[in-house]
Amino acid sequence: MKGIILLAHGSRDPQWTASFEQVRAAVERRLPECATALAYLEHSVPDFATAADQLVARGTTLIEVVPLFLGAGGHVRNDVPHLVERAMAQHIQVRFLLKPFIGDAQVVLDAIADYAAAKSATSR
Repeated sequence: MKGIILLAHGSRDPQWTASFEQVRAAVERRLPECATALAYLEHSVPDFATAADQLVARGTTLIEVVPLFLGAGGHVRNDVPHLVERAMAQHIQVRFLLKPFIGDAQVVLDAIADYAAAKSATSR
């Protein structure tokens, strides 16, 4: 079975995770046969290791990690690959695939530009 971990930064504000929950639910609707989990680098739960453990317990043999970051800062370049490497060492029977961060996807950049360029009802 395939699994997906949507990995975001995290926040001390519990309401901050609501948008990411919406993304997770949308992915689950699109891929009902896929085990999907959210994980956070800091401040929010679950952390990456816990999310990976939970997906492995559900029988996943391939876990795609999708970093929900717009830019390639230190977390994307250093922390995320390190977390994936540790998970691979912990779960040698599972294949992990680290996908590019979402800010590296042209479709995401185009969606942001479309949103920013759209005329709002208040600007008419």
